[in-house]
Amino acid sequence: MTEKIPSFKEDIDMIQVPTDKLNTIISNFSLDSNARKQQVNRKRNRILIAAACLFIGIPTTAFGAVKVYDMIVQKQNYEVNISVANKIFGKKDSWYKMNIGYLPENMEANDSFAMKYSFKDNYANGGFSFILWRLGKNSDFQTLYANGYEEKEINGRKAVIVNKDNGNDNLSFNRQVFLLFEKEGIMLESYIGADVSDEQMMKVIENISLEPTSEKSASYTLDYDGGHLNKGDKPTESRVIPLEKDSKQLFKVGQTVPVTMEQGVTGTEGRLEFVIEKVDVFDAIEDLKQENFNEIGLNILSENKAINETKKLLPYKRDVYKVGNGRDSIDELIESELVNPKFVYLTTTVKNTSKQATEEIYMHPSLQVLRFKNNAWNYAGKTGTHEESIMTGEVDYLEPHGSGKGFYNIGIIQPGETKKINLGYFVDEDKLDSIFLDAFHYSGFGKTENMNAKDRWWIDLRQE
Repeated sequence: MTEKIPSFKEDIDMIQVPTDKLNTIISNFSLDSNARKQQVNRKRNRILIAAACLFIGIPTTAFGAVKVYDMIVQKQNYEVNISVANKIFGKKDSWYKMNIGYLPENMEANDSFAMKYSFKDNYANGGFSFILWRLGKNSDFQTLYANGYEEKEINGRKAVIVNKDNGNDNLSFNRQVFLLFEKEGIMLESYIGADVSDEQMMKVIENISLEPTSEKSASYTLDYDGGHLNKGDKPTESRVIPLEKDSKQLFKVGQTVPVTMEQGVTGTEGRLEFVIEKVDVFDAIEDLKQENFNEIGLNILSENKAINETKKLLPYKRDVYKVGNGRDSIDELIESELVNPKFVYLTTTVKNTSKQATEEIYMHPSLQVLRFKNNAWNYAGKTGTHEESIMTGEVDYLEPHGSGKGFYNIGIIQPGETKKINLGYFVDEDKLDSIFLDAFHYSGFGKTENMNAKDRWWIDLRQE
């Protein structure tokens, strides 16, 4: 499979962060329906809250009498829960297309489902992300890291706006809006990016409508009963099988890495030979072609003041937070230190050893920091902490590359053809002795991630 995998595709799988940090679930809307349903089911843990079980003495608010639905909003510490009870339950199987009558200037859809929108100069980050839920008999929606909420009516519809604060400044989506389409039996859950003003947010929400349509033409909609955990269910924890010291999937610089991958369109198996010929580490990037840099990485450097006008990399402050659970606590700064960023430049080749041309290849091998323990390599992140670093794990430099949304597209490789590919990553200096490349990893994994799986290829890039 060589289709595009969105940016930050494995943030939640790889990093110990609270489940409501939704960069991944947002970008996952560009995956196919079944995969997206599985990820939504896995990532979004809902807790059923019946009105009869509300805690005595906790401030709650209920909207006035309604024909079909009662909606109760409850806040306890940093958690907001919205309970919607259908008094005359009859599940609606009608289909609707979501129409957005207004978008801020320079904003566009990021996926074929038209459920994620972002500004063109901040592609795939911030903006608006939408989920349509078909309501069940009792439907409950939970928001963590909430520092306040407001109930209001928008065009006669009940709405709840939740403001969020996770304790640090790196919150991509700092508001959630729930809008009840009572007649349609639909709850619209919206995630609002920090780059969207309150005025823009309100104007977009005010101009959203649902139009009856066929199932084929409908906007992607999740059934509440199928997309949330039942009351007795417990969230499952993911498990990682570490990379063995002598794993057949672990390679060194200069070694030929035999890659096999399923090609999505033809269904055939493609075979490649991938070689990292050379690794260079630079203190500045002025000698590299600036058009080959991924804007995301450059923007992160600028935000952290880690680069100057002459393209020299500068020391920056790296913060480490103790992660809160979003209910009783938020993130707490526990460490801050000055670190030097470096640029790791990889000279590589990719050869097509198949008898047929490849499909378009999206080249986005991620850079991972691993630590050696119990005779194996595992992810270095510490459970319960989160590090704010200039390291994204994404490809920061790619030559050749595609344009716009197809930045990672290096095109088709003909049978027997060898293509030279230059890759680059911004790395903290103290992590240079722990970096590995996770190459040609297009497939996901379920509850268990096996770092030694046959469709994983690791290259040891550690620098002394």
